[in-house]
Amino acid sequence: MRCLYCHMKMDEELNIMTLFKARHPLCDSCKKALLEKFEGPRCQRCHQVTKKTIAVCGDCQTLIEVYPAVDKIYTFTDYNDAVKMLMHRYKFLKDYAMVEIIGFICDVNLSSYDYVVPIPISKERMRERTYNQALEMIVKLKAKPAIFLETKAKERQSEQGRQSRMARKNPFYLSEDVREKDFTGKSIIIIDDIYTTGVTVHQAADVLKVLNFQNIDVLTFSKA
Repeated sequence: MRCLYCHMKMDEELNIMTLFKARHPLCDSCKKALLEKFEGPRCQRCHQVTKKTIAVCGDCQTLIEVYPAVDKIYTFTDYNDAVKMLMHRYKFLKDYAMVEIIGFICDVNLSSYDYVVPIPISKERMRERTYNQALEMIVKLKAKPAIFLETKAKERQSEQGRQSRMARKNPFYLSEDVREKDFTGKSIIIIDDIYTTGVTVHQAADVLKVLNFQNIDVLTFSKA
């Protein structure tokens, strides 16, 4: 078997113990590189590296004031060079095999949530990429995607600076099927690939809050 990231052959002794063991997609070297964490204290909310350990960083304070609907934020990796290349391959080079690595690293049970919502992409972006990277993450995590949000936004977030992201208008709106529904007492988690400024997931939560969810959490693969 070969590592999905570097394609080097992974040698493993074949015996009764390994024969029925689930195969993992990464060699030890690539796994270590992808899981490498930046040093330093963190914001306890978004996990951004900060000068000192604080409950809420400056970006989170701003987001909470404008978009207060998000409860908890979970993320699995820092946006190091190895993760950056993985996401480039997954999002822009159509290397769908990268979702296997994402699923392997995340390995989280989402069954405690009533609904798992992917950040949507526009039809134009879907034609370009051929798949919604957040939705495919949900499928890989063995959950059912709830299509509650849509967007017509055409701009690339990766090409926008921090100030442009923070200032952009909310590009999301509710899908027609759920606009008149009430989800009082239900829990929901929003899934996205990368948490940069946090504006995207907070704007998504701001749209979803009118449906009266008990809590709205966020999970992203990486914190940039």
